[in-house]
Formats: sequence, structure tokens, C-alpha cells
Amino acid sequence: MKLFEIGVGRYPPALFLKPDSKLLEVLIGMASKRVRHCPLVDNDGKLVGMVSVRDLVDFLGGRRFKDIVVGTYSGDMYKALEETDALSLSYKPPFVYMDADLKDIVETMLYRGVGALAVVNRDGVLVGIISERHIISLFADVESHVKVKEIMTKPFASLTPSDNIRTGLQLMSERRVRRIPLIAGSELQGIVTVKDILGFLASDDVLKALRAGDAQRVYETPLAYIASRLVVTVSPEDDVGVAVKRMKERGIGAVVVVSAEKKPVGILTERDIMTRLPQVKGVETFVDELQQKIYASRVTF
Repeated sequence: MKLFEIGVGRYPPALFLKPDSKLLEVLIGMASKRVRHCPLVDNDGKLVGMVSVRDLVDFLGGRRFKDIVVGTYSGDMYKALEETDALSLSYKPPFVYMDADLKDIVETMLYRGVGALAVVNRDGVLVGIISERHIISLFADVESHVKVKEIMTKPFASLTPSDNIRTGLQLMSERRVRRIPLIAGSELQGIVTVKDILGFLASDDVLKALRAGDAQRVYETPLAYIASRLVVTVSPEDDVGVAVKRMKERGIGAVVVVSAEKKPVGILTERDIMTRLPQVKGVETFVDELQQKIYASRVTF
């Protein structure tokens, strides 16, 4: 079944900009649309690049922060965002054609570990985008016969509620993660996501503070101020199918794994499911194009 027949993905993308757009536009666009990828298109609508949320995090608090914001703009974050072209942070994105088979698309994302695929027509014009979230939504609500503990990330990146935005951005950049559980002692007290941080930084009051040169105060904001205290959890003994169902029901990309004593012991993300589940010994993945479902289950033990 062809992609255009089932419409898996977002058409057109919620956000796309011209290559000479500034990073300030990318930040505000990603935050307002709550997306993790911004395709860049030329005047003819042809795909020329992609800025991911990881690229933006790297600019806001990682290596590019040191090289560009500090090195070129002497720490003036607002000026750096206002003057830096989006194309300078972009990468050449993988893409699929609108008439590609669903099976080929799923296999590309599952086995290459791609976070998003641009969808173009035969002239190279951008028409849509497919993300991990769209693929996870296709997973059937069935038992996988694989336990969460077999594919979860452990050890996992975490911080305390009192750690600040600067520390959160640095950790996200260094560990290449988009979600950070907040732990005090051994108690799970919340979770902060990259979308939480971008939403905060793109808010009117914060942009006003950055424009006034008060970036230090902004970056010292405790993560607890923007984090969600309601955290969806699973047990390490749960079937991966249970985790997938909870992600789909809540529209989230990760669950925190807690022990019987409610202590956090790992995290399971969309990326873990897409890249690790098919690699578990005995697991076979089947794409039912008629039902538009993905079945992944251990068939041999």
C-alpha cells in the first residue's frame, strides 16, 4: 500500500521555513507547533535541509553554544538567535517519495533509527513528514513477549528538580536525549522534556529577558518550574506492548521504568522501541498494509 493512500504522517508539515530564516523563527515555530523537526525549502518548495530539535539544543546549550553564542556573540543569546541562519545548523535529511510503500518506510525507520523522514514528490517538493510518533501509532496493541527491561535505557540521564535550564540543555546535548526524569534521593518527582524547555525559552517574557541581556537569569531557572509532575510509568517486568499502549493513549514519547518500590530504574523511549525491539533475538516484525498496523513479537525463545 502506497503512502499517499493511507496518509501516515503530517501533510503538509506543521512547520517548514526558508533556508535564510533565522533560528529565532525556528525556536518559536518548534515551540508553538510542538514539533521536533523543521524542514527547509527553497522558493520552489524543494527540500534543501532539516533542522532538528537536537540541532537547536546544541545551539542553545551544547557545543554550538560555546562556538557560536559565546565565541561569536559574546553570550548574547537573543542576537545569536536573531542573526544565525537556519541553514547553518541544518543537515541533509533522509526522505521518501509520496508513492513509497508503507513497508519500506517502516523498515527504513526501524532499522536505520531515523527520527524523521521528509516526504517529497518526484520533483523533490516537500509535501509532508513522518516521525517516530507516527510510526509508534501504527504498532498494534498486542503482546510482544518482550519485557520492558530487555530494551529500556539503563543507566539513564537524570537530574534533580533544583538543577537549572542550563544544566538540562547541557545534559540533553551531551547525552543526546530529549527527556530527563527529575529525581530527589531515589524518588521520581517529575520529568522535563525538550519541548518543555523550548516552550519556556520561546515565551514572550523569556524572549523579552533575553533581548534585554538577562540570559543568565533565564538559564538559572530551576527545571522544576517547567517540568511535568505527572509521570507515566511502567514496570521492568511489563510487556513492551503495555508501554506502547500507554504512550499511544497519552500521546507521549517515553515512559519511566520504576521498580516495585517505585524507584526509577530506567526509561523506555520511542527510539528504544523502534531500534531495539526488532533486534531482540526471536522477534519478528510484520507490516500489515491492509490493516495499517505493525506487529512486532517474539516468535522463538
